Amino acid sequence: MRIKKHLVRWGFLAAVAVASFCGLSPLTHPQSSPPPGSSTQNAVAPGVPEKRQYTLLFTGDIMLSRTVGSFMEARKDWSLPFRLISDTLHDADLRYCNLECPVSDRGRNLHHLYSFRADPRVIDGLKAAGFNVASQANNHTYDWGPEALMDSLDRLRAAGIQPVGAGQNILAAHYPLLVKVGSLRIAFLAYVNIDPKEAAAGVDRPGVAWLDPTQALTDIRFARPLADIVLVCPHWGVEYALQPTREQVDLAHQMIDAGADMIVGSHPHVVQPVEKYHDRWIAYSLGNFIFDQEGPNTHRGLMLKATVRDQHLIDVQSIPIDINSAFQAKLAPVKANSPHPVLAAKVPSSPDPAK
Repeated sequence: MRIKKHLVRWGFLAAVAVASFCGLSPLTHPQSSPPPGSSTQNAVAPGVPEKRQYTLLFTGDIMLSRTVGSFMEARKDWSLPFRLISDTLHDADLRYCNLECPVSDRGRNLHHLYSFRADPRVIDGLKAAGFNVASQANNHTYDWGPEALMDSLDRLRAAGIQPVGAGQNILAAHYPLLVKVGSLRIAFLAYVNIDPKEAAAGVDRPGVAWLDPTQALTDIRFARPLADIVLVCPHWGVEYALQPTREQVDLAHQMIDAGADMIVGSHPHVVQPVEKYHDRWIAYSLGNFIFDQEGPNTHRGLMLKATVRDQHLIDVQSIPIDINSAFQAKLAPVKANSPHPVLAAKVPSSPDPAK
């Protein structure tokens, strides 16, 4: 029975992929026929003069529940976490984050080890900070079940923040988010392979895009002719490890070889190396951007500033940040980063108790 269900699921995706390719050729505007739950969003306001060069800014994990949420609530300031770094955020043409919580007042607490759900008012802060794209492909967006997840996706879209990596079914979760920045077409894909596995979307079940390597490579090849830049954002790896695993490095290289221009990883809550591979960039983990963890390494993170000129990714710069005692991201002194990944030797013996 499990084999039959597996075949039905992949057969469903294969049929949709074939149909989509028939309707979305490289010469067709990507907004022509997206599936339910997908979207093409222009991140630059209409009427802005055409540019040949754009900057894309990527941040690490943002968690707006628990102590961070209480801090904003007490001060009645939902933009508080972003105030010290607002100028840097608004200097970019597009801003991306991994939003490590549903934003909802619905659902049922599934009582995972740590269950996050942010007050819907935090969307005011995310919107004021200028975020255009938020990954919901992580191990906390299902903490309050499918109702909270779907409500979060709806609220983000209503605020003009496009979610990626989750949806009402497996097609919507895996279908690339197509975003336009002026004349630049960008395809986002986001995945998670951190439990709970029951959060994975099904043929008729809401959830997240599960990181199956074979399917991810298929998704990248599908997205490649639809966009100038393909960005893949996996939620993966070993928590609190300062290096990626061999499996991550191998899969990241395969993703680049399949057509991705850049890999932006999350989940470890600490910064891991940024690698240049075949003239493409891989950030295995950007660490935290807004979080309330206690370990010193979890108070530091990276932003990545990617420069795109004439539809080609030409440069990526690391911008270090610190998180202060008020849970605000702020620019930190620049430190040298290793250009090559060093593999994780082993899984840390004990997790951070403040996760």
